[in-house]
Amino acid sequence: MFTTPAEPAGDKLAIGIDLGGTNIRAAIVTREGYILAQEHRPTPASAGRLAPPAELVQAMADCAAPLLQQVDAIGVGVGSGGQFNPHTGVMLGVHTDDPTFVNVPIASMLQEKLALPVFIDNDVKAAALAELRCGAGCGFRHMICIAVGTFIGGAVVLDGHIVHGSKGLAGHVGQLLDYETGLFIEDIAGGIALSQQAIASGLLPSGQTTIDLFALAADGHAEASAFIQAAGYKLGTALAGLCHVLEPEAILVGGSIGLQPLYLDAINIGLSTHLMANWRSIQAVPMQLGTEAGQIGAALRVYEELAL
Repeated sequence: MFTTPAEPAGDKLAIGIDLGGTNIRAAIVTREGYILAQEHRPTPASAGRLAPPAELVQAMADCAAPLLQQVDAIGVGVGSGGQFNPHTGVMLGVHTDDPTFVNVPIASMLQEKLALPVFIDNDVKAAALAELRCGAGCGFRHMICIAVGTFIGGAVVLDGHIVHGSKGLAGHVGQLLDYETGLFIEDIAGGIALSQQAIASGLLPSGQTTIDLFALAADGHAEASAFIQAAGYKLGTALAGLCHVLEPEAILVGGSIGLQPLYLDAINIGLSTHLMANWRSIQAVPMQLGTEAGQIGAALRVYEELAL
């Protein structure tokens, strides 16, 4: 945990919340990105799907409540999977197109419960802000961040700021197209796609996951290793095109799959193979803050929004 001794009593601090598919994590975070205290709760779900927005908002409020008793909070930041307009705090949708999560004013709903300013954005953008300010992105002004887990999320940083685009939707790297198949790269190199393809090829039995695929590779299974490397290479190839457009200083990679050395190395092979000479200094490097990046970045957003 990125921790520091508690700040002086009475100093106003921000709360960061990471709304994940499995857990809700909340933390008191200093302006420098240090975590002082944390809470977590299971993310409400029913029948294998996320609970309705009102239940998620209540669960976030419940998770933050013990922390709010400890500090004079100035506001709450939230990082969540999905598509957001960070200027309005409205959730515009999710990748499954579930109408339950279209045009939902999540920020104002949570603000009503907590009586504090609330700022919400995509979880990878929150993690990217944390890495930029106090993680692997320190010293960079231009970078691409990707999180490869079940799916592939992304964020773009230019001139030291997260790029949001006209409606807040910029950065969804998983929707880059693979030039050979015409598929979204997420549908080739993301976690669900990897396990489905491995099962379809007979490499994994039905019901197994990418955890089992990486375990096979770690045991020296050549076909499993080649399968993982092919996926990482595809992602690196797609990212090369984006690098030619944006010229980042580095690509920061996180997520349960993205941080696997075999996969990360394959991304770099894809990059180096397809980058033009003047871009070949760009490399994919691992994020540093792990599962705490979302909470840290969400809280740092509060400080930036309130200019504190």
